[in-house]
Amino acid sequence: MLLLAFLLGCSDTIINEVKQPEIIVAPATLEFGHLLSGHESRMRTVTIANGGTADLVVERIEIQGDNYTVDTNGFIVDSGGYYQIEVTYDPVTFEHNTGYLDIYLEGDEVASEGVWLDGYGDAPIINVSPLEIDFGAPLLGCEPRQEITIENNGNIDLVVEKIDFMSTIPQEIDLSFGTLPDFPWIIPPQGRLSYYIDYLPLDEVNDELTYEVVSSDPQTPLLDSRALGAAVLSNETIQRWIQQQQLVVDIIWVIDNSGSMAAIQSTLGINMNMFMASFLQYYPDFQMAFITTDSPFFSGVTITNSTIDPTTVAFDTIDAIGTRGNGNEQGAAMLKDCLEFGDCQNWIRPNAALVAIFVSDEYDGSPLPWTDYVAAYDAIKPNMFTPYGIIGDVPGGCIAPNGRRIIPGMGYYEIIEHYLGQWWSICNEDWGDQMEEVAELISIQTNFPLDHDDPVIDTIVVWVNGQQTNRGWIYDPNSNSIVFDGVDAAPNPGDTLEVSYATWGCSGE
Repeated sequence: MLLLAFLLGCSDTIINEVKQPEIIVAPATLEFGHLLSGHESRMRTVTIANGGTADLVVERIEIQGDNYTVDTNGFIVDSGGYYQIEVTYDPVTFEHNTGYLDIYLEGDEVASEGVWLDGYGDAPIINVSPLEIDFGAPLLGCEPRQEITIENNGNIDLVVEKIDFMSTIPQEIDLSFGTLPDFPWIIPPQGRLSYYIDYLPLDEVNDELTYEVVSSDPQTPLLDSRALGAAVLSNETIQRWIQQQQLVVDIIWVIDNSGSMAAIQSTLGINMNMFMASFLQYYPDFQMAFITTDSPFFSGVTITNSTIDPTTVAFDTIDAIGTRGNGNEQGAAMLKDCLEFGDCQNWIRPNAALVAIFVSDEYDGSPLPWTDYVAAYDAIKPNMFTPYGIIGDVPGGCIAPNGRRIIPGMGYYEIIEHYLGQWWSICNEDWGDQMEEVAELISIQTNFPLDHDDPVIDTIVVWVNGQQTNRGWIYDPNSNSIVFDGVDAAPNPGDTLEVSYATWGCSGE
């Protein structure tokens, strides 16, 4: 009996001393604080100890939550020992990340102890609105604009480093930064700035712009954006003219009266018969007057339809002008003064075309740039003024029949060219042909103003008597006119001229 009792006692001791592991986890919470997303990460250590008498078998570690990682999958902790694992927090954007670290023990049992995880990502967040624009089908010339806004929805400054053009097909859509500073742009948290996309269509071809916004947003450092458009023509305009047999015109001869002009004035007077004979055959409704390069007031009487023997009157007027005028010839200025406060002011007719004919063997010495005189003429007679000239050859000058060197007629030349007028050489020995040509150009309308500004040049079509013609004319933007290349190219009296065109601008007007 004593032996049995001893054995039983031993048996009780063995049962009470079964070995077991005991997990101890510290700390219960890992605080990672604030990190710069995309640039900073932080590691914290978790200690797993075994306070039991048997091995602690950790099969795996799992994390619930974003942007946390652990450096191990499984391990064994001896009795009385410990094991340290490393948890890393790596935020990717502006966010508050919480999580939980689960410890799975042998037999897929989740330990009662885990670790709370807590961290903050600091970052800018870019938002571009709208990201894609479709301008639709505006009328050519409308030039619509769309505002684009960049917002920073993060908690630190957003740096917009640049905007890169990726492709333009063709380059009719463009970015407009207005008063924005040069790159980089700094946008504070919850701040915004705006730029514009301008659509400037030049044709009916589909247009596309793609560009890339480069910023410090760690999640979307490159943000693609796009704009589309396909313009259409405005309503077409058709204008019709009947080439008139009778032209309403006011003619001002601006004649150099300096000391070197005696022979030239004589040649001009002698050939006025050629001018008048050619001019009068078109039965014009006209006025004709003469001023000089040093006076804005008429020399002699003016000539009209009712003047008896206009050729003789013109000859006598030119003969009386003389050569005692100022040697600083200012033909452009005198014409301006005549129109603004001289004899021309109340003489020119509102319904009449205005023609000026400069005759000089010198350059124009007017005090202002020639562009100022053009502006003045345009203000007084918009789209109804044409200058001509008998001047020294441009650019090299010329030799007169008497052997005298004549310098280029600069100043007059620029004004004439601006208006698509014509000039003839003052050095020609025979003025007959050029005087007839001057008369024809004045008498036959070669310049046909369009009713609407800014036509789409590629849409202009010209017909004469129902037949389309592509030669002998140009579009002149300065006068907004169809201009024929001389009398021979222009429609004949009685011909019908038709011009069709589309216009720039939203209204089509």
